[in-house]
Amino acid sequence: MKRAITGFHMDRFQEWVADLECGHKLKMRHNPPYMECPWIGIGKGREEHIGDNVECVDCDMPKMPEGLKLTETSPTYDRNHFPDSMATDFATPEGVWGKVVVKEGMLQFVVEPGGNASRGFLLDPLFAGVMAPELPHSLSPAMGDVAFYVEYYSA
Repeated sequence: MKRAITGFHMDRFQEWVADLECGHKLKMRHNPPYMECPWIGIGKGREEHIGDNVECVDCDMPKMPEGLKLTETSPTYDRNHFPDSMATDFATPEGVWGKVVVKEGMLQFVVEPGGNASRGFLLDPLFAGVMAPELPHSLSPAMGDVAFYVEYYSA
């Protein structure tokens, strides 16, 4: 979802982060071809890009309703012990939400809403995935080692 940049700040790693109108943050790096922003290291360049619309991945992730209770936690899976059922069209039952928690590494997470284009995310220990009930999802290790589990919630 596109959101406007409202300002910039440096994080604890001395990297530039865009503050977005939605309250989320987006790390900004000039890293072609993935992100093109050669202006990020220049004050005037950053100033000229306030108001630009950028993709906010946090806003695109489905949101779990409030008031749900944790009902089950899966075992921890890794690259060598990865359930085939989660690789394609994995869906939680009616009324059950899932939270994909990555302990180590990165995991590709694709939400496949009916009729709309699928939406892909890269999950890591700082960014969890949310599975809405009865909606197909796909999970796969992104690169290297990965360790993750799924928390299941319901009303």
